[in-house]
Parts: sequence; C-alpha cells; structure tokens
Amino acid sequence: MKGAIKTLFFFSMFIAASAHAKVYMCKDAAGNTLTSDRPIPECADRAVREYSSNGAVKKDIAAPLTAEQKRVQELQQQKKKAEQAVADERKRSDRALSARYRSEDDIVSARKRDTELVNEQIAQQKRVLADAEKELGVTQTAVAAQKQKGGVSAALQAKLGRSEQDVRELKKSVQDSELELAQVNEKYDLTLRRYREITQTASSR
Repeated sequence: MKGAIKTLFFFSMFIAASAHAKVYMCKDAAGNTLTSDRPIPECADRAVREYSSNGAVKKDIAAPLTAEQKRVQELQQQKKKAEQAVADERKRSDRALSARYRSEDDIVSARKRDTELVNEQIAQQKRVLADAEKELGVTQTAVAAQKQKGGVSAALQAKLGRSEQDVRELKKSVQDSELELAQVNEKYDLTLRRYREITQTASSR
C-alpha cells in the first residue's frame, strides 16, 4: 500500500513538472513501477502505458511478441492468405462458369459433346486392339506349329514379340482413354453441382 502511494506521489510530481510531456509507465522484471518522459529501456520487452500531460491514459503499448508468438502469428497470416487465395480463385472460377453456361442444358450438351469424342476414340482403339489380338492369335498358332516340328524360326519369334508388344500398348491406350472418359464425366458432375449452387444462391438473394 505504501509502495502504491509512493508511486502515485512521484507520478503526480512528475506530471506536474512535465506539463507538456508524455509520460510512460511500466513494471520491470522485478515488478517495480517505472515512469519516464521517454521510452523506458528496462521495459523494452514489457507492456507500457502511455499517459498524456494531464494524467489521462493515452494508449497501452503491448509487450513485443516472443519468438514463438511471432511464429504462430506468421503461420496464422500464411493460413489467412492461403484461404483468401482459395476464395479469390473460387470467385474467378464461378464468374467464368456463369459466363460459359447459360443453363444446365448447356452443361449437359457440353458433356455429351466431349464424351462422344472420347467414346469414339475408345471404340476405334478397341477395333485396332481386336485386330492386333487376332494377329497375335495367328502368330501364336504358327509358333506352336513350328515347335511341334522341332523349333521356332528367329523371324517368327520376333514377330510374336512385336505382336505381344502391340497388344500390350493398345490395351494400355484403351485403359488411358477410359480413365479420360471417367475424368470428363467427373468434371461435368462437379461443374453441374457448382452451377446449381451458384444459381440457387443468386435466386435466394
């Protein structure tokens, strides 16, 4: 109690003697109250209260952030920037979507056009694959026949290797095209769902 009275006394005297000055007050690491008409070095890492010349609180100056607090703050800022970037990209994408399609029927038509192209590609690849598998079957039969006669010629063995390679590559092409078709359908599923969300939000305003 005596310490508080003493602090108030000196603080009052200090203000009276410094009618036109700012007054800074803080507690140092030992808990002592310090006052000065300029920033206090002992409280550089602590909270400081600034008073105007009439003794009213002008502002509170928070203690500097610790290294850990700075790290957390930076992470929060980075997260906020990332979220803002995602939100901005979503707005841009929504504007582009609304500009490209005037109705759900437009999206259905676009899906049909794109899937028809991929389906035609798959059908063509399967026809070529069927021919290659037929050729492979003929070659395998020839190889089997030569084996019964005692040995397979190098030319026929090479032809068998090429036929097998062709079939493998064509099967891979069909698989890739079927995956592309699935991705096209998934894209339009997402597009249609988002378009409905946008139009429903617009109509509810």
